[in-house]
Amino acid sequence: MAKTVKDCEQISRLMTEDIIPLDAARKELQELTGVRFCKPTVWRWAIRGCGGTRLETFKVGRAIMTSRQAVTRFIQARSR
Repeated sequence: MAKTVKDCEQISRLMTEDIIPLDAARKELQELTGVRFCKPTVWRWAIRGCGGTRLETFKVGRAIMTSRQAVTRFIQARSR
C-alpha cells in the first residue's frame, strides 16, 4: 500500500509505462549496460537503493514490478 502522496504519484506514473517484473529488469539492465547483475543486487536497488537512488517499483500481490522507463531512469541517475 502506498504510504505517501509521492508514492501514489510514482505508482500512477509507473502504471502508464511498460510494466515488467523485477526479474525481467535484470535482463533489461544486462541489455542496456552489458553487465549481468544477480537477483539480490536488483532487489536491493529496489528496496534500499544505491547511492541515494532507488529503482522505482510497486507490488502486485507478491510480485515486485517496475518499468523499462524506471530502469532507464535508474541507470541515468547512477551515471551522473
